[in-house]
Amino acid sequence: MFEESKLRRAWLRGYRQGDVELTVARATLAHEHMTHELNATKARANAMQTEITELHRRIETFRQRELELTRALDEVRERREHLEREASSRAQQIVGEAEQRSAALRTEGLRQVGELQLQVEQLLGLRAGLSAALKRVTQDISDALDRLAAAPARAVEQIQPHALETPDDVDPRFARWSPDTES
Repeated sequence: MFEESKLRRAWLRGYRQGDVELTVARATLAHEHMTHELNATKARANAMQTEITELHRRIETFRQRELELTRALDEVRERREHLEREASSRAQQIVGEAEQRSAALRTEGLRQVGELQLQVEQLLGLRAGLSAALKRVTQDISDALDRLAAAPARAVEQIQPHALETPDDVDPRFARWSPDTES
């Protein structure tokens, strides 16, 4: 900082007064400069200490907020897990009920299909019976028409009019076509 100057000796009295005053002035300046630097360094150190204190306070605030957020997050997680468990339980219950209902509907459907099959079989039996009855009736009508066609035409002419009046002579199957019963 400052140059160390050599003090020159004065004649019989020690050192020259100018050199001593110059050295003292330099030392005073150096001391003042060092004092200013020390004060500036202390001010910077105080400012840094204040900043460090503020940073410690902010860190503590952030830690408290972190703890609060962690607690809130844990509560949300617990709530979510609880809701998931409830939803899973409810879903299993609904699926179980649906499976039971499906099985009941399937059983009822199979029962109804069985009943319908029985009814269809009965209807087919009735149809077969009806077809057979119609064939017999058709055959009877055909046979009757054949007998009528084979009978001589004069046989109707030979019948006495008084014979037609007695219903005992008429075959009961043909009574409704006889001339006496027409209206």
